[in-house]
Amino acid sequence: MDLHRHPELIDRLAAEYALGVLRGGARKRFEALAREDRRIGAAAESWQARIAAMTELAPSVAPPASAWEGVERRLGLSAAGVAAPAAAWAAGAQTARGRARSRWFESLAFWRGWSIGATGLALASAVALAVTLRPFAPQGAPAEQTAQTEQTTQTAPTTGRSAAKIERVAYVAALVPPDQPKSATMAFVMWDDKNAMASVHRMTGGNAPPPGKSEQLWGVMRDGRMVSLGMLPAGEVVAMKVHGMNAYVKLAVSVEPMGGSRRTDGPTGPVVCEGALMATA
Repeated sequence: MDLHRHPELIDRLAAEYALGVLRGGARKRFEALAREDRRIGAAAESWQARIAAMTELAPSVAPPASAWEGVERRLGLSAAGVAAPAAAWAAGAQTARGRARSRWFESLAFWRGWSIGATGLALASAVALAVTLRPFAPQGAPAEQTAQTEQTTQTAPTTGRSAAKIERVAYVAALVPPDQPKSATMAFVMWDDKNAMASVHRMTGGNAPPPGKSEQLWGVMRDGRMVSLGMLPAGEVVAMKVHGMNAYVKLAVSVEPMGGSRRTDGPTGPVVCEGALMATA
C-alpha cells in the first residue's frame, strides 16, 4: 500500500506509534518506514511532541513493585537484582544490578520504547483516553452556537487540574503554531460530550495575551468556515460551556482586540495555534 495516497492513515499510525499502542510487527514496519520516508518520520515526530506536552497534565504515579520485577525478568538479570529495592535503584545505587542496567540504558532502542510507552501510560491516566485515537465524522454545526459561549470557571490564572469540570473526555486537540507544526504544543483542549464542557490547558504557563488583546477559541468546519466558541481569559486552565464541538474538524485560537473578533465569520487577528480534533473512542 502506498501510504502517501492515504495521509489520514499516516496521521493515525503516527498517533498510535507515539501513544505506544502500535506494537509488534506493525510497530517495526512503521519505524522502518519512518527512517526511510521524511514525511512519515515528520508525522511521527510531530505526534511525539504533542503527546509529550499532554503528559504535563498527569500527576506523578509510582509504579507498583511488581513492575520492577517484570522488568528484571524480561532483562534476565540476577535474582539479587530482583530483590534490590526499587527506591535504591531510583536513587542511583551502584549495585551489580545497576551496572547491568547501564548497558541497556545506553541503547537508543530502549530509550525510544521506554519514552513512548511511559508517555502513552501517562496520557491515558491523565485524560482517560481509549486505547486508539480515530478520525471522526463531523455531526453538523450546532443549532445555536453563539459567538460568546458561557464561561463557567475562573477568569484568573489557576494551576489546579481539577478546575475544569470534565467527567468524560470524548474529543481532544493539541494546538500548535500553524507555521510550525513540529513545535511544542501551545494548548491542549479536552471536550466532555456528556456535559458539553470544554477544558483548555495552556501549556506555556498560562501567559496572558498581549496588552489590549484577548484570545478567542474557534471551531473549524470541514469546508473551512469558522465559528466562535468563546473568549479565553488569562489562566493556565480555562473551562467553558461548548455545545456540539464534534461538529468541527479542527480547533484554533486567535489573538483579537478586547471583546473578540469584529467579524462574525472568523477571526480578525492572527491565528496563533490550531490542531485537529480527535475522538478518543
